[in-house]
Amino acid sequence: MTMWATVRLRPLVARSTLPPCRRWRDTGAYIHGVTCSPSPKVSYNRFHTTAICSPTRAFLLTGRNSHNVGAGQITEAASGFPGYTGTIPKSAATLAKVLSGYGYDTAAFGKWHNTPVDDLMKSGPFDQYPTGLGFSYFYGFLAGETSQYNPRLYENTNPIEPPRKPEEGYHLTEDMADQAIKFIRANRALTPDRPFFIYFAPGGAHGPHHVHKEWADKYKGKFDMGWEKLRNITFEKQKAMGWIPNSTKLTPIDPTMVKWKEIPEEQRAFQLRLMEVYAGYLEHTDTQDGKVVEELERQGLFNNTLIIYVLGDNGASAEGIHGTIDELLAENALPSAYQQQMEVLNRDFGGLDALGSQHVDKMYHSSWAWALDTPFKSTKLVAAHFGGMRTPMVMSWPKVIKHDPTPRSQFHHVCDIAPTIYEAVGVQFPTRVEGAKQMPLDGVSMVYTWNNVSVKERKSAQYFEVMGSRGVYKDGWFASVFGPRIPWAEANETRMREWNPDTDVWELYDLTRDFSQAEDLAKEMPDQVAKMKQIFLMEATANKVLPIGAGLYTIYYHPEEGPHSPLTEWKLYEGLTRR
Repeated sequence: MTMWATVRLRPLVARSTLPPCRRWRDTGAYIHGVTCSPSPKVSYNRFHTTAICSPTRAFLLTGRNSHNVGAGQITEAASGFPGYTGTIPKSAATLAKVLSGYGYDTAAFGKWHNTPVDDLMKSGPFDQYPTGLGFSYFYGFLAGETSQYNPRLYENTNPIEPPRKPEEGYHLTEDMADQAIKFIRANRALTPDRPFFIYFAPGGAHGPHHVHKEWADKYKGKFDMGWEKLRNITFEKQKAMGWIPNSTKLTPIDPTMVKWKEIPEEQRAFQLRLMEVYAGYLEHTDTQDGKVVEELERQGLFNNTLIIYVLGDNGASAEGIHGTIDELLAENALPSAYQQQMEVLNRDFGGLDALGSQHVDKMYHSSWAWALDTPFKSTKLVAAHFGGMRTPMVMSWPKVIKHDPTPRSQFHHVCDIAPTIYEAVGVQFPTRVEGAKQMPLDGVSMVYTWNNVSVKERKSAQYFEVMGSRGVYKDGWFASVFGPRIPWAEANETRMREWNPDTDVWELYDLTRDFSQAEDLAKEMPDQVAKMKQIFLMEATANKVLPIGAGLYTIYYHPEEGPHSPLTEWKLYEGLTRR
């Protein structure tokens, strides 16, 4: 999923965009490249998110560490632990809330996924909706994902239905771009004196992968070599592009992952079509992003618009496990055998051409996710390896930022976006917002990197944690623990039941020499490991991460204590709808 923020100062626009699960690393091989990051621009190849969506969005929107604002887990798995409540406190005012106080028009489009699930009712409360957290306008969906053909849409706090039907050519990402363009035009027509802030977060390319057939057909045959060879091709192109250092080592496939040669010949057409649909979906999403940028150009706003383009809110997702026509089957550990899936596709929907259509909610094989995270280890949901959390980021502001094709390699994090925008637009961060004393920002502005590629980085430390998988960065070193869950495999009950964070094995990497975490130095440098473990503990304590594994409490160990209605019976009346 791409996310980008546009901020228009007086007259700049800050635009922040965060799409779910999209990878620029994909573009190294055969997938369409990003068009929404026009020159002049600077790019960042050591930029990081969390390894899961909702926490990344909380980081970006508040400029604070996610656990510090109660967003250590997705809202559906919130719990009573302070770092995992799923509710952003008033002491952590969002970018939109602060900028609106300085006269900005603010709007959010697309995926939200930061509203407590027990607030998603017609009766509210609405203080944790986008409009309650500072946006004057919202058009999108509040859940973690939705159909691109039949989305469960909201406008502000009101549930609405899509303006057209799938049979009439409707697609949510196209609708989002149209709505963002309408917002820009309304701002220019009615309040041209006001700068604006847009948070644009398409559902693409998060599952379900939905795109019209003609987009997927562009990629027929492009992935026939399988995921290992695709990864090798991508790696060589990344080096040729100068995106990664020539000294980078390509990390091997994890022993627990499925190799392409292990896929039976008769199943390969299914696996290949899953990937072709994803590639078409990625290009389609990027094309819609580009439409919004083109509108800025038509309006004469582009040169004085700051565009911050974050390619994904986490690494590529392995949640499709073996490849599925319904990703919720895989996510809920329900069986989805190839033979059964093909029987359904052939009997009810016309075969493989149904993949990408409104009839199925497909997700690719987890090993494609590994290939899309080249050159790193692991995938989404792993906070120990950069395959879960390193994502490309681009900033464009032609009036201020000089074009430079050399990637910035300073270590930065999504919580650094808010401080960057505040410095760029000349906003002094308030000590109080609507009477609430504000927590200090945890991020560091990246403005200093814009026109100096080799400047010394200013971010000395950053922790990472998702459901027990964890890591910490400090002055070029990175120490981490894989955690109890293996995202690309079915749940291992014994592993989960017997997991003890106190006996976890730590890894250690010298990132000044090892771009891809290829060489684990933990056994050679136990003293450095001990030092990094202590740093993690300090960061975890200060940011409400503890107890380790709290993110698993309701999603795995005690689902009965997860968010739910206190009611035990309901009276439903004729005519009662979500609207």
